[in-house]
Amino acid sequence: MSWLDFHEVGIAGTLAALVVASAVVWIAGDRLARYSEIIADRTGLGEAFIGTSLLAVAGSLPEMSLVSVAAALGDVNLAVNSLLGGIAITMIVLAITDLAVGEEPLSTDVRHPVVLLEGTLVVVMLTVAAAGITAGDRLLPVVGVAGAWTTTLLILYVLCLVLVKRLQRHHPWTPDTAPEQTGEPAPNARATDDDGPGLHRVIWLTALAAAAVIAAGTVLAFGAHALAEQTGLGSGLIGLLFGGVATSLPELSATISSVRLRQYEMAFYDAFGTNLCSVVLLLLADVLYVGGPVLSEVGRFSIFAVLLGIAVTAVYLAGLVARPRQPLWRMGVDSVTVLVVSAAGFVILYHLE
Repeated sequence: MSWLDFHEVGIAGTLAALVVASAVVWIAGDRLARYSEIIADRTGLGEAFIGTSLLAVAGSLPEMSLVSVAAALGDVNLAVNSLLGGIAITMIVLAITDLAVGEEPLSTDVRHPVVLLEGTLVVVMLTVAAAGITAGDRLLPVVGVAGAWTTTLLILYVLCLVLVKRLQRHHPWTPDTAPEQTGEPAPNARATDDDGPGLHRVIWLTALAAAAVIAAGTVLAFGAHALAEQTGLGSGLIGLLFGGVATSLPELSATISSVRLRQYEMAFYDAFGTNLCSVVLLLLADVLYVGGPVLSEVGRFSIFAVLLGIAVTAVYLAGLVARPRQPLWRMGVDSVTVLVVSAAGFVILYHLE
């Protein structure tokens, strides 16, 4: 038996392996996000671009590993639904952070309109993905290894990075109800060239953390694939639960750390940036899957997962515009709404599987 063949160890053994792999993703993914932020900060790039590109890619390494293995195994539902289901779960991460460490609603402390741009771009990318699933996809005639819709997602993602890079230079708005909040990190929150380990050591630590995340993501993929068969729940729901939840653990840790350091905008940059990266990873699944275009291989479960992701993203966009300061159950009204909508959506997804 191969060491990654979980079919013979039973459900209990598979679950144990998934728990251990999730723990590795949590620890190594958190370190990866921290190291990436140190490297990015020392390059002088802006927070918005960092959160949308470098930190988002670092936080998406578990998804990359899981999707690559699932697509190579031919489990297209696991590959696609772990990505699409993770959209709503990332928004739940923001809500949990709001509950855990927020003294007031998170959306009231965001100063820069580029956050709204990122959220809007997530909605646009998800809409394109839904269009590809509904209309069906076709392989590009010349390249022949990816579909037209997933290739469009890559082009849109590059445009998103360009737009974010340009808009972040504009002057932010200032919340009139919280003038004391500057949106800047607390003293000593950011590493400087004289703080902490040297840059070369941070790069090596980043590489080690990335290797650990990729290894754990591989175990998650094989374990989730086996668990779908062992339980009979199907790859769609298993991909949503173990793919979306387990691979979102680095975002949860990094988001809580950002808010504790009073980097409120970075929490949204990381969340929206991660979701943009998750959507564009559909192209990776498309390239590695030996069948037809992946968007043509999935059905209504995936479409509803996309719609759920659009809905919860729109809720936070509304919260960023309305900026309600009155908390509800120690959270913002937008966070409470996201939890309620997500819970209802997961129930529907269970019945669609």
